[in-house]
Amino acid sequence: MSYFTSDRAAEDERLTAQGRLFDPLTRRLLEAAGLAPGMRVLDLGSGAGNVARLAAELVGPDGAVVGVEKDPAAVEFARRHTDAPNVEFRVADAQTLDGVEDGFDAVTGRLILLHMPDPVGVLRQAAARVRPGGLVIMHEPDLGYVWASPQPALWGQVRAWLLEALEKAGIAIQMGPALFSLFREAGLPGPRLLVETVAEGGPDAPAWAWANVVSAAIPLMEKTGVATCAEVDPATLAGRLLAETLGCGGCVIAPPMTGAWATL
Repeated sequence: MSYFTSDRAAEDERLTAQGRLFDPLTRRLLEAAGLAPGMRVLDLGSGAGNVARLAAELVGPDGAVVGVEKDPAAVEFARRHTDAPNVEFRVADAQTLDGVEDGFDAVTGRLILLHMPDPVGVLRQAAARVRPGGLVIMHEPDLGYVWASPQPALWGQVRAWLLEALEKAGIAIQMGPALFSLFREAGLPGPRLLVETVAEGGPDAPAWAWANVVSAAIPLMEKTGVATCAEVDPATLAGRLLAETLGCGGCVIAPPMTGAWATL
């Protein structure tokens, strides 16, 4: 599995902040897919635990959620920041799910398949843990779209840096639009789809979100020879991006998120 940052503490903070944008979209996806009280849910690549906590709210006290994450430090972070008694976090590899039992009513995953060298294999392994009649629900982005409109010089530069670094690292920048085909290739039914994003102009435009992502990817940019920390200047990046947006009267567009779900 390729991941663009190795700073776990900073990544947990970034994922928690990221949830402010994506959690409402993921909640609507889980509701549309039919996550309901009493279900037992497996969450792949739980990270900071945002999706697992959303699922736990929807399945209620009679349901249960098991979040699996390869990084033990991330598992500890998720445990510390989760009060819900119906959520359990385990150290396990989402690529193989070795040691994870079957019989779940649903499996979920957000921003996980884009990092996987074999996303079709991950879907097959996940589906094998779901009972007949259960749900497979995935939520993935399209990072190749225009991040700001208009797109001034700085926005264009940081977008080009990040996309080049991700592509060199083998991270799929358009996993969301590929979900329908991936479900079919994995032998699953053609999924239902829901595509949503967040966009806003003015002083509340979420330039900070893209600044967080780009700053987190600096080690990858340096490793791949795309850009240096000095060139990115992470301490001032959010302010500079927002200033550009305000200066041209534009808006910031968060990644379009494709939700896909299928009933087995």
